[in-house]
Amino acid sequence: MAEILLFIGLLGLGLMLHLARADLKYLHRRVEELEGRLSFGAQPSVGAAEPPLPDAPPRVMAKVRSAATVIARSPAETTPPPDPKSPRKSLFADLSFESLVGGKLPIWVGGISLVFAGFFLVRYTIEAGLFGPGARSITATVFALAMIAMSELGGRLPKIGASFAADPRVGQSLAGAGVATLYGTLYMAAEIYGLVGVGTAFALVVLTTAVAFSLALRHGPPTALMGLIGGFAAPWVAGMGASNLPTLLLYLAVFIAALFGLAIWRRWLWLLVLASGGGLAWSLAMLASADSDLGLLGGFIAVTGGGALLAAKRFEANDGIWMQLARYAPMALALVQLAMLLPKAEFSGIAWIFYFALSALAIALAWRDKALLPLVAGALIIAMGPLGLAWNNLEASPTNIAITIGIAALFGITGHVRARLSGDAPTYWVFIALTAPVLCWFTTSLSFSLQNEHLWAGLAVLTALPAAWTAWQWNAEKRATAVQPWATSATALMLWMAAILVVDEDWAGSYTALIALGVAAWARVTGGKWERRLVWIPLGVAMILISAFSWQFFSAIGESLSGTGAYFERLPLVRDAARATLAPSLLISAIAWLPIFATGRRTQALALMVGGAGIAAFVWLLAKQVAAIVSPSDFIRLGFAERAVFTQVFFTLGWLTLIEANKRSEWPLLKRAGWILSAVALFRVIWFDLLVHNPVMDAQAMGPVPVANLLTGHLALVALWLWLLARHVPQRLVLATQGLSLGMMIITVLATIRQAVQGNLVSGANIDTGENYLYSAGLLALAIGWLTLGIKRKAKLLRVAGLLLLTVVTFKVFLIDAAALTGLLRILSFLGLGIALIGIGWAYGRLMGIAPDAKNEAPEQPVA
Repeated sequence: MAEILLFIGLLGLGLMLHLARADLKYLHRRVEELEGRLSFGAQPSVGAAEPPLPDAPPRVMAKVRSAATVIARSPAETTPPPDPKSPRKSLFADLSFESLVGGKLPIWVGGISLVFAGFFLVRYTIEAGLFGPGARSITATVFALAMIAMSELGGRLPKIGASFAADPRVGQSLAGAGVATLYGTLYMAAEIYGLVGVGTAFALVVLTTAVAFSLALRHGPPTALMGLIGGFAAPWVAGMGASNLPTLLLYLAVFIAALFGLAIWRRWLWLLVLASGGGLAWSLAMLASADSDLGLLGGFIAVTGGGALLAAKRFEANDGIWMQLARYAPMALALVQLAMLLPKAEFSGIAWIFYFALSALAIALAWRDKALLPLVAGALIIAMGPLGLAWNNLEASPTNIAITIGIAALFGITGHVRARLSGDAPTYWVFIALTAPVLCWFTTSLSFSLQNEHLWAGLAVLTALPAAWTAWQWNAEKRATAVQPWATSATALMLWMAAILVVDEDWAGSYTALIALGVAAWARVTGGKWERRLVWIPLGVAMILISAFSWQFFSAIGESLSGTGAYFERLPLVRDAARATLAPSLLISAIAWLPIFATGRRTQALALMVGGAGIAAFVWLLAKQVAAIVSPSDFIRLGFAERAVFTQVFFTLGWLTLIEANKRSEWPLLKRAGWILSAVALFRVIWFDLLVHNPVMDAQAMGPVPVANLLTGHLALVALWLWLLARHVPQRLVLATQGLSLGMMIITVLATIRQAVQGNLVSGANIDTGENYLYSAGLLALAIGWLTLGIKRKAKLLRVAGLLLLTVVTFKVFLIDAAALTGLLRILSFLGLGIALIGIGWAYGRLMGIAPDAKNEAPEQPVA
């Protein structure tokens, strides 16, 4: 353990060396100032009044006066001020490893060793039984006083006095060691042996502290640091702990108060930080081991943290890392320790009083110094830990209720009042004021089983009222700050929590969408961009909830796409879908369509897409109720009819939407919606009618009447819709769309012949000879029709398509149809085909103007 303490001493020594650099910089600056004055003829005479040296340690003042005196006596030897452009030797150029380790460290390590030598000498006498308690105390006191006397009078001694005068660190180390030994001896005599009473011990502690102060004033920071280390180590060396908590806390309180006074007197901010840190380190150790007198411990923690903060206010002109530590670290540590103390003290009222007192102090100081606002926010957040544990252990006890109200009132009311009184950092105060009740509600509700949900919902609404009032007032006063978005967020959050507690979960998407509508409407009133962005949060949550509660729709769509015909039972009930899907979808769509809501274009597009999808899903559910296909037989009987009607509805809606979009150019989303509807219809035809549920492969009723049946009518209408849609597509897609329409015409002819031959059910792989010939005849008629229309309307696509189809039919007849004929039938078929092709070619060429002109053609010459 001694090695550990020596290591701590070395760390302290490093800190002292760091502090010495400030003194050297101060000395260098003052010397340069004097040299500059002398170089311009301002030569002070010996004994003349010297300029004040603010904040300079005594040893620095002595060195500066000595340098000024020497310069005044030798004016001829003065040098001009250094040229700023010329390189200047560093102030620490001589500070090498050898000088540090060989010349500086041994002195301070030696002083620390003397302290522990005195402590362990006393412990050795105890263990060996050499002296009685009184003799041990007197011996330690004599040893401490001897070191102090040596630090003061060592310079007058012969032979060794020159060492004290040459290096003041020798006296500093002895003084520090003596002070530390005095503290340890006093603690041993009063607490271990009981040689002096409480009053006498307290007086002696005050006297020792005064001695330490006087020595620190003479010897500077090193002595103060030695005294600090010795004073905090004294109780530990004496073996004291939680069993003597009152005396220990009294000793620490007096010692820390003395250190605070010395720090303020000498402007040693580092000493203030280390003193508060040492005291809170002791309180943390006692917090882990003490089981009684916890009220005293809480008071000590509160006084130490608050005292450190008050003392730090005396250093407001300072800046840097030490000031930041002094301003925040002690108070933060004290608040954390009080939060740790509360569960150990069984959340007693006195422990809460200490926490409230420290929080009130932070609020009072931050009231005038906004730099301390983080402490107020930290006190609020840290309080939530013990508050949650209290509600978890003691539930809704009167103390817990009072404490919760007290926290909300302390931070909430003061925050609102301070924000209204002045414009200085109002955003932060309002943030704290609005956050306090919200955090209290969440902490208590999450830590306590909610037995009365309506009561907690009412409390949530009550919590939302101050936030709503703040948003309204700040908007009425046209104060452009971040207060309104935060107040709006807090209001929306607490109203949403209230709805969660009292409204059925099927309506979750609806009341979340209502909150999104409310935020969007408020954004229209305020015109703030952050309010518009806040709409994304409830709107996104509403969309997620719609998707989550509409999982049955996703399941049914998956079954449909995979080829399952009878999936009606996968769909949700209409009443459930109306609550979980339709209602929130309508509300979300209102954001995109109604002008009273302020949202961006992207938000409107997203709302329209999700809301439209939800509405379409519900309409689809209603449409599925008509056929209600629940079995394979139902699918055979009604599957194609239901599917054809749905597809034609999509085509019709898409066409009408595109027509309306052409009239309303200010609605770009309308045209996009029309293309989406048309694309869905085309996808249904390709995926369901031609691939998954093709009537030729999957038995479905088409109707018994030739031509006037579902199959012919449905496919013919699809071809018509595609031809009409080609008028609205971009130019690069016109040819592709018309090609799809011509392809659907071919499929319509084939399907019509198939139904005329097979009847109601067209499924099956058998194709007889007559049906095969009818396919050729039908396609030939279609080709002739395309050619006729193409020539008449001068439509190149129809002419080329007719020629291509005619070519295909010709090859089919020669290669497939004629192969099955023999005799006279084969001759007649080829004869008829030849005559038809010649006639078509002659008519096509004459009408298109590509036949040769007989009048211009030269007559053939007869062979001689």
